Amino acid sequence: MGAHFSLPSRRRRLRQRQRQLARLKLAEESSSSESQDLKHPFLPPSTNNNQLDANSQAVINQLLDELDSGSWMPIPSGDEKPLLPSERAVRAYVSQMRNGLSALLGYGPISRNQSWSDAVAYARAVIQDPTDSVQRSKATWARSCSSIHRELKTRFGPAVISTALQGCQRLIDDHYNGKRLAVSHVNKKTSFREHFPLSKPSISHHPSSSPLAVGAYECAFLSCSLISSAWLSPEEALKYSAICHLSVCDDYWSFTKTETEVRVRLVALGIGAALEFGGEAVNVLIDGTALQDVGSSSSVSLQAAMAWRAINGAATAYNGHVLANDSLEDGLVSPQIIMAVHDMFDWRSDLAAGNHENGFCVAYGLGLSDPFHEYLEAILTLAASHPTSGAYAISAITLASFTACRYSSYKYFEVDVELPAPCPRCIELVRKLTTEAGFTWEPKTPPRGLEDGERIRKDCQLWADRYEDHGLIQEGLSWFQYLVETGRIRVLDALVKIPAVDEDADWA
Repeated sequence: MGAHFSLPSRRRRLRQRQRQLARLKLAEESSSSESQDLKHPFLPPSTNNNQLDANSQAVINQLLDELDSGSWMPIPSGDEKPLLPSERAVRAYVSQMRNGLSALLGYGPISRNQSWSDAVAYARAVIQDPTDSVQRSKATWARSCSSIHRELKTRFGPAVISTALQGCQRLIDDHYNGKRLAVSHVNKKTSFREHFPLSKPSISHHPSSSPLAVGAYECAFLSCSLISSAWLSPEEALKYSAICHLSVCDDYWSFTKTETEVRVRLVALGIGAALEFGGEAVNVLIDGTALQDVGSSSSVSLQAAMAWRAINGAATAYNGHVLANDSLEDGLVSPQIIMAVHDMFDWRSDLAAGNHENGFCVAYGLGLSDPFHEYLEAILTLAASHPTSGAYAISAITLASFTACRYSSYKYFEVDVELPAPCPRCIELVRKLTTEAGFTWEPKTPPRGLEDGERIRKDCQLWADRYEDHGLIQEGLSWFQYLVETGRIRVLDALVKIPAVDEDADWA
């Protein structure tokens, strides 16, 4: 009897879905505030739908059925008492997911809209063939990358990347006898495996047992939403930040390739965000394809290193040029600061892994007398040139570095070693950007362990699931102020020898 009723039920859901898509079409056509990209009429699935294989279509239809029935909501395990998301957050998730899934099936702006066609083609490729490669960055859809992306490409080129390669190897040879695993560092793989079951992802990043879902939530979604809140309301910032998902799925492909359903959900949320925000939101989503893209400049400098890493890290979406009325030049600040600060916390781990994709490797490759400090000062100088971009980017990345399972940066600060004196110029720059961005100078000691970060992780969950802001930007900025004011930030300098952190680390 159950089989007898299943077919009509599915038909009713299909008719309901078609009505929803029709309403979406009318809403998009009648919106005068949308960009030109999204003013085109909607059509049923196009002939390009064959780019989506049968298995992916089946997963998408299953997820749409779950949205229709309400069975998508994650169920807490054991005696866990869940933090219930707000009704607004649930509605936003369902709407964004439904729109993204429908667009993946072919419902969206008509095919002559090049940016949208390229975005959907890229999204389908991420679902079916996630990868992080030079070939990916040269795919046809890269033609629709953003103006931020195109400008940054004029500021670096192959010479910067070769300098990073040389700098990475030379530093290991000069200071660690050619043995990269001798670099004291956090083993991010081990740290993630140990701690991710304790994470508290939002409703949009379930299940908590998924390394892809948790990694995307902790290491990208949270940071990007907090940075975006410099220009958007909390609700809008959290919707928009899903654009980061596509690049994360490509970046994490080597150990999450089997997580198809989670990847479809993440990609659908990203596409849903691009559809809702329109304009360059579609283009910066496509920027995620360019993790291995190479620019055209012959310049080799700290500034060129920052431009390279902003593209390499797919950080271009989060800036006031795309999200507000900032100039293109001002819009370049946030993406570069995001990745430069990320690289600072990650330098030791990257060296130990033999990974040259870090701006500090360029600084060493340039032969500077004090590469860590000179690059840090260049970062802070750029951040202070647009204090809002600088403050939000620095804070969000600092928060993630101390609380996310993967990074566990607190391990570095458990050691007791003699460090260079604090830099007055760096302190002055951080004070400047703090004040001019409207925050307070109140240095605080960062978490000293995973447990110490529990309060912040709960505040992050309130941010993601209830749109409640409990001062997270001030918190992260205060941690960074402490590191700079005390000089403890030099613990992150790979030229400073510190006791072993993860002694059994093995990146081979």
